[in-house]
Order: sequence, then C-alpha cells, then structure tokens
Amino acid sequence: MGQPSISRGPVFEDLQEKVVVVTGAARGIGRRVAEAFGAAGSKVLAADLSEEVLGLTGPDPGPGRWINQRCDVSDQESVAAMVERCLLDLGPPDVLLNIAAISQPRQVMDMSLKHWQRTIETNLNSVFICTKAFLPHMVQRQAGSVISFSSLVAATGGHTSAHYAAAKAGVEGFTRSLALEVGGYGVRVNTVAPGMVETMMLALMPGPQQERLVARTPLRRCGRPDDFVGVCMLLASDAGSYITGQTIHVNGGLYMN
Repeated sequence: MGQPSISRGPVFEDLQEKVVVVTGAARGIGRRVAEAFGAAGSKVLAADLSEEVLGLTGPDPGPGRWINQRCDVSDQESVAAMVERCLLDLGPPDVLLNIAAISQPRQVMDMSLKHWQRTIETNLNSVFICTKAFLPHMVQRQAGSVISFSSLVAATGGHTSAHYAAAKAGVEGFTRSLALEVGGYGVRVNTVAPGMVETMMLALMPGPQQERLVARTPLRRCGRPDDFVGVCMLLASDAGSYITGQTIHVNGGLYMN
C-alpha cells in the first residue's frame, strides 16, 4: 500500500471529491462540520432526524455534490436507506462522521429504563448501526475514516449524566476495538470528545454550573462548533493517515489527558 502524500498544495486538499457522511447535521457541530467539508470540495450527505436538515444547502448544492437525508440513526432500516441513497447519488463513502446525539439530564434515581434505553440507542447503538452499514464499502476499497463523537463526561462523569456518560464511554471502547479490526484494510477509526460547546445541549446546563466550568477552563470560554472543523478534517484526510484508535479531546483544557 503506497504512502499518502501531503507535500504539495493545502494540507486538506485530498478532501476534494471525497464522499463524506455527517449525522446530526441539522444544527450545532454537525451542521458546521458538514458545511466545512462542503466548502473543502467534498461531496456531502447531511443526515438528521429533524426536518431542519432538509433546508440545508452546501456551497455547491448541484447534483452529486450535496444531499440532505432524514434518518433515524438508531433504526437499521432508516440507516440502510441512507446508505443506499449515498451510493446512488454520491458514490461509495470515504468518511463517516457519527455526530448525532441527544442529552436529557436526569439523576439515576429519577431515571426510568425507557429513558436510559433511549439515550443508549441514540448515542451508542447508532454509532454501531451506522458504522456497520457504511464500513463494508470502505473495507472493499481499502480506505476510509470513521469519526465518532464522544464527550468529556465519558472520562470525567457528570451530574445527571450517567446514561449519557455510559453511552459515550461505549463509543470510545467501540472505536478502539474497531480500529484493531479494520486497520489492516486501510480504514482508520477515531473519536472526538468535546467539552462544553455553545449548542442546544449546553442550554440544558444551569447557568451557574456553566460559569464555574468556564472559570476552570484554561482558555476561559466555551467551545464553538467552528472549533471542531479542523480536527475532523485532520482525521478525515491524508494529513491524519497515521492516527487511529484515538480519542481526541477538544475542550479548551478543561480535561487534560
């Protein structure tokens, strides 16, 4: 297998024409990442359960450049339909970004089994379902990158976040194990773990708690969706060709490992 070259042109130049699938693309980090890959010349499938995703447009929304897909990432049939559309309209996937997630804070003593299961299904089972569906097309072509999103709380725990932390810790374990399985096929598997980010999820955290965490953060601010574009492009591109099985924390220094 030849070594990728990044010696000429912009570092992420190889992202042009790559087929990139982004789940959770209707808003927040997912939307910004999808837009950035589109601007880099990638062919993008933007997927989300919310109808908001249908209103997105890429920098080049022409045929074969950008498509929107409503998808329940915890449902195998819905994901299979997304894979079929990707293959038909864009081509075989080069990059899968598992960003879709939900957060419903609740203490364990107040948590029903149904509440627990929904969090696990959306935040962990979905990563398995989507990855398993797209992975054969990467293995067949001996190349690809799977990037899943975890969370700071997978490492630190969090008040009212036992279900969310358990799901995200599972994503990290899944990533490491899958990286061992498919590295020989030229497929890389990594995780990005955000800290506090200015999204709808952050709004669920009480203001005083946000202020305390910002005060403990060396960069003294919350993250923004833009802060995740660079790391995603690195992991998707030839510039990150020797990175696999890793969890990369992007949190302003709130957690250091």
